[in-house]
Amino acid sequence: MGSGASSTERYLLYSARERMFDSKPRDGAEIIESPSWTRTVMFSQRYYADGLQTLSKGFAKINNNTIVRTRTGNGVSDGAKWSRPFRRGKHVFEIVFPRQMRGKHASVGIGLKKAALVSDCNKTLVGSDEHSWGVDLVTKEVCHNKQKIGKFPGILTSLPDRFYMYIDMDVGSLLFGQEDKFFGVALTDEHLVGSVVYPMVSATQMGAAITVVYRGKGKHIDGPIRKKRR
Repeated sequence: MGSGASSTERYLLYSARERMFDSKPRDGAEIIESPSWTRTVMFSQRYYADGLQTLSKGFAKINNNTIVRTRTGNGVSDGAKWSRPFRRGKHVFEIVFPRQMRGKHASVGIGLKKAALVSDCNKTLVGSDEHSWGVDLVTKEVCHNKQKIGKFPGILTSLPDRFYMYIDMDVGSLLFGQEDKFFGVALTDEHLVGSVVYPMVSATQMGAAITVVYRGKGKHIDGPIRKKRR
């Protein structure tokens, strides 16, 4: 029998260049190295059908991964949840949310099954109640249970159009980065450990298009990655 990668699972290893901030700090910022599990992920074919499934009436579904806000006006915050919840493990999501489509408030994060999907006012939706935790991509505020619990990221004007959201359910943390940068930990809440959460997004601007793709489970791997034998 020959050896090779499993037909249902594959490992993706980011290059050494993508493991941390650029070698030279910018504006006096401290270099932050990303956790090793954010650089090596395992994907299974059983996740292919996953996507943004539970939507407020203000969103239209383009495909499993992309939604567009169709509600007229910007007086309401509309949200969407991922189809598969997570209780344990480390997970990597890629999000595309262009800055010109974020309006006054646009948020990403995680929420319980009861987390609100719509608000009757223009505000940060993810993190607006006790059932969700989120980051406002416009104001940079970290929110939970109607409270502002921090600012993120500190040295950037805003998260870029395309970024990664890392969910660590083993410690209850939400982290962010890019292929060649790690922005750090946005929040950690020990009450999240053991909870069942869904990745979430929200928008207030008409025409806002958001794409969310599950990249796989983060894995700590020591040494070279060996191909699995069949």
